[in-house]
Amino acid sequence: MQADRAFARATAERRLEGFASFLAREVISIRPNAAVINGEKVLADRWANLLNDPAMSITWKPLQAVISEAGDMGFTVGSYEVTKANGQGRTVAGTGKYVTIWSKQPDGAWKVVFDSGVQDAPPEGAAR
Repeated sequence: MQADRAFARATAERRLEGFASFLAREVISIRPNAAVINGEKVLADRWANLLNDPAMSITWKPLQAVISEAGDMGFTVGSYEVTKANGQGRTVAGTGKYVTIWSKQPDGAWKVVFDSGVQDAPPEGAAR
């Protein structure tokens, strides 16, 4: 839970740099209608538009964490929200759930080795 909260905080504070700092070199992600994403640079590039746009932000919070008996792998499940200021000055939000798999590194740090999420139905009245 602490690693996931630190990941969210680093992303909020340092945007793309903070996000990328928690990715393992061999990170994998899956998204609808897309090839499997392999590698930290590819995944960071995939998130660059969202995290480099000052009108957009993403926040998330872990709701549950499970760690392996050996203490070297674990996963978190949580919820996220993406917000964007639209032309009328209002914020349009999208929400969803995610699962992140973590691997403990030789230096003791936890890094993301798998990350994926599912989007909730758009809020009523939100543009798709």
